[in-house]
Amino acid sequence: MPVFMRFIAQLALLSGLLLLLGCSPSTPQPIKHQILVFGTEVNLSLFPENPQQVQEAQLAIKAIEAEFYQFHQDWHAWDKGGILSKINQAIAAQQPIEVADSVKNFVLKSQTLAKESGYLFDPGIGSLIKLWGFHGENWQGPPPSKSALQDWLAQHPSIADVSFVGNQLQCRNPKVSLDFGGNAKGLALDLAINTLKQNGIQNAIVDIGGDMRIIGSKHGQPFHIGIQNPQAPEQAIASLDLQGDESVVTSGTYQRFFEWQGQRFSHILDPRTAQPASVFASVTVIHPDATRADAAATALMIAGKDWQTVALNMGISQVFIIDTQGNFFFTPQMRQRIKLL
Repeated sequence: MPVFMRFIAQLALLSGLLLLLGCSPSTPQPIKHQILVFGTEVNLSLFPENPQQVQEAQLAIKAIEAEFYQFHQDWHAWDKGGILSKINQAIAAQQPIEVADSVKNFVLKSQTLAKESGYLFDPGIGSLIKLWGFHGENWQGPPPSKSALQDWLAQHPSIADVSFVGNQLQCRNPKVSLDFGGNAKGLALDLAINTLKQNGIQNAIVDIGGDMRIIGSKHGQPFHIGIQNPQAPEQAIASLDLQGDESVVTSGTYQRFFEWQGQRFSHILDPRTAQPASVFASVTVIHPDATRADAAATALMIAGKDWQTVALNMGISQVFIIDTQGNFFFTPQMRQRIKLL
């Protein structure tokens, strides 16, 4: 999810998350660091196993902080100056633009995820997100007119319209505006974990506004993660234990929305109808690849009754859903490990 949104239940670390359980006196204390970026709080918690890893952890944190600030500038959906802004300007002008390998690879991966989702997840709908007023910090009505939405549907902008000749990005539809709010946080999580691994860190958790990826364990103990209640986000409705290498991402309607004439309009938009998704309140996905998990959580929020088919097509086996009536839905693999509170 995208700079970035969602429905089921943001994930909050429960009170025991950063406690050391059964550590020897010589074990270094956890290293915690907070970054304010992406319009949210980013919390890094690293668990060095020896004094040498303490220095490695500090170097990794500095690298991640610099990486995240650059990432925010490059991929912000409406600020000027970043690579995404330059790409969208080139598309609108129907001009090709040369991009770096990393940019090309992310766009290609996003295209694959969009196709697997049946284009329920589609980063090509930035103009629709803007039309609904979610390209900004203040979300308010009124909703777009029916004629404006019909005009958008007739143009059918999609990331499928984007192609490459070498590293030159081109697009056949000038109405396409790329917005990676549906999976950019996942990419940022993956980049951060890769940086940690490259610096020798084996046990850590990276939390971007409630979306997380973990590696290793907390000195032999799993990371205990709480899933928020969409109706009362300050409360946990379920919990999960994570360890090894897993990401957990939640998309929910309670995160970004506005109310107009007694109706709530979420930022999670269905490209088929140009309307906000309205069946599910939140979707939580577990997968080793945070970029994939992020995109899948967005797609499943929109999928409604077809969510199981979409999850299968996207290679997602662990899903927990809460609908707007408070009903729970699980994949079998998720049901085995989630604990309802």
